[in-house]
Amino acid sequence: MTKHRHLRKVLIALGLCAALLIAIAACGTPGSNGEATTHPPAEDTGIVLNLFQPHHGQASLWQALAADYKNLTGVTLNVHTPAMGSDALEELKDFFDRDDAPGLFLFNNPRHYHEWREHAHDLSGIAAYGRLVDDRFVLRYDDKAVGLPLGLEAFGIIYNEDILNAYFALSDRGTDFESITQINTYRELEALVRDLHEHREELDIDGVFAAPGLREGEHTAWSTRLLSIPVGYEIKSQNHDVIGNDMDDLHLRYEAGYRGFHELHWGHLTTREGLENRGYADAAREFTTGRAAMIMGSTDFYGYLSAVTGATVSIDDIAFMPAFMQIESVNRQGLSFEAVHYAAINGHADEEQIRASEQFLDWLVTSERGMTFLVNELNVIAPFDSVLGGTAQHNPLAENAIYWLQNENVTNAVTYSMIHPGDEFRDQVMGAGLRAYARGERAWDRFVEDTR
Repeated sequence: MTKHRHLRKVLIALGLCAALLIAIAACGTPGSNGEATTHPPAEDTGIVLNLFQPHHGQASLWQALAADYKNLTGVTLNVHTPAMGSDALEELKDFFDRDDAPGLFLFNNPRHYHEWREHAHDLSGIAAYGRLVDDRFVLRYDDKAVGLPLGLEAFGIIYNEDILNAYFALSDRGTDFESITQINTYRELEALVRDLHEHREELDIDGVFAAPGLREGEHTAWSTRLLSIPVGYEIKSQNHDVIGNDMDDLHLRYEAGYRGFHELHWGHLTTREGLENRGYADAAREFTTGRAAMIMGSTDFYGYLSAVTGATVSIDDIAFMPAFMQIESVNRQGLSFEAVHYAAINGHADEEQIRASEQFLDWLVTSERGMTFLVNELNVIAPFDSVLGGTAQHNPLAENAIYWLQNENVTNAVTYSMIHPGDEFRDQVMGAGLRAYARGERAWDRFVEDTR
């Protein structure tokens, strides 16, 4: 964990510097955003940028950002958010026909591109694009950059370093591993997990992996997110276009790797009982109270971990490792990363809207207020050199994931859990299928066939 600790110290130092700058700035006129200034509000430019953002739960965040953007730049950011329960894609399409059509719009699902493709503007020439640390996350079509990834989530195995160190100190362990840094392949992970499970009584744990929750609506982390790892590597190895017709040719090429990891995970749980009634909070409680050494999860899962009352696991003792699978096209597997916020510019908007959209995106990834918004309000990993080098993460899992994102010695999976065909697939094929498999009512081959 030396490399993780070093990275953590660097980022904490950066965070302290940022905090000091904010404190100094706060001596001027205070604002709601930490970017206070002694200067008066910017003069109104008369420019109005129409923004469509699809997340009802984030409406207040964007409205607060709009107020600050007006105060700092003089540009009005007119934020449109779909009503609760409405279809965001249909509202976006209707919005294009209005007088106040969006110059800038946000989206999540790459498969929806064909619904608004005639409005796609090439983003490759804007300054924000040039700040990306990895352009593999850009959504492209016909050599045109149509979606800028504003935020990423990482997914993998979250482990308790304290429990693993206790295991490495055992004199009768069945492996030669002395550090988590020696686990770099599926076979090494398999050996570690099996022997950890054998020593669970000595380590005072119930099992290696916290039991997942398969309750309806709360199984995505162990269903589509896990499935997206072999699918992501298949997309890469076959050079598939994620927003083209190539996606009809997905065949779960790495099914053997998916099966191997799935069986390793499910064979070493704390319990197999009551999975249908468990949710994310149940799994988080089991992990944070020291009953399991590992848990499958994403950077977003930190919210569940930090909310557990009576947690005994120190936040300083949790970190990521890849969900290793036997995938022949990968030399050394890294974490899974998925874009969770894309931005696109409406190429049919007038020139002022297009220019204002470009300037807003540039501001978002370079200004102190914009970077803080992305990192600590949207709670994402913003994959821009300006953000990664200047804004400390409040989420320690995101902080640790940045190490993997910038590690040139591994191949991180670029995943797209949103490309799977809708809620029915997630709930009926994956959710119900996993529940039936867990009860012994469905064979693995039948389950896999249903996912193809």
